[in-house]
Amino acid sequence: MPAYQLGASIRVNILRVASVLESMPGSEIVVVDDGSTDDTFAQAASAGAARVLRHEVNLGKGAASRTGAMVATTPTIVLLDGDLDLPPEQLPDVVDTFLQSDLDVLVGTKRYGMSGGRYPLKRRFLSTIFRIVTRVLFRLQVSETQTGLKVLRRDFAQSIMPELKVTRYAFDLELLVRAQRLGAKIGEIPVALRVGASSSPLSVSTLWEMARDTLRILRWSLRR
Repeated sequence: MPAYQLGASIRVNILRVASVLESMPGSEIVVVDDGSTDDTFAQAASAGAARVLRHEVNLGKGAASRTGAMVATTPTIVLLDGDLDLPPEQLPDVVDTFLQSDLDVLVGTKRYGMSGGRYPLKRRFLSTIFRIVTRVLFRLQVSETQTGLKVLRRDFAQSIMPELKVTRYAFDLELLVRAQRLGAKIGEIPVALRVGASSSPLSVSTLWEMARDTLRILRWSLRR
C-alpha cells in the first residue's frame, strides 16, 4: 500500500484491509510512506501492518509501489492504493481469480465503475483519452493501465521492478509495457470503485508528467 499525506485515514484504512485479510491466511500488509510531511508513518505504524517503510522524500507512487513489492515475502503480491478508492472487500475474489489463472499479472479495471456520477466528467474524459492513446501506442493486452489494484506473482514482480524507470503516475503503464515485452501473461478484471473516489482535479503539472513519461516509455519500447 503506497501512501502519501494520508495521516487522517491510513490507520483506519490499514485496519479495514487487515479485517478483509483475516479470510486469507498468510497475508501481510506492507505500507510505504512516500515522504509524507504529516503523521502518515506514525499512524500506519500504530495500525499493526507487517512492515511500514518510509521514503525520506516524495518519490512518487510508482517508487513506493516498487519499494513495497521488493520486500514482500508472499508468493502473490497485490498493489493497492492506500486511499482505498478501490474497496478492499473485493480482494479475496480478485486474488482467487488470479490464483485460478495462469497469469503473471492481473489488472483491475475501473472504467465501468466510473459511470453513475462516481467520477467527475472531466476525469472520465481524460481517463478515456489516456486509455485510447496508450492502447494505440503500445497495443497492450488490457484496456486500462492506471487502476490502483494489480496482482502479480512475486517472482515476476521482483524480477521486473528493478528495471522500471518511471516513479510517478505512468509507473503502471511502464510496468505493463515491460511485462508485455517480456512475454508475461496479463489479464484484467472489473473492480468496484468507491463512490466519490478521486474527485480532486488533475493539475497541469500532473498531466505534463504523465505525457512526458508516456513518451519516455514509447521511446524505450520502440528501441526493443
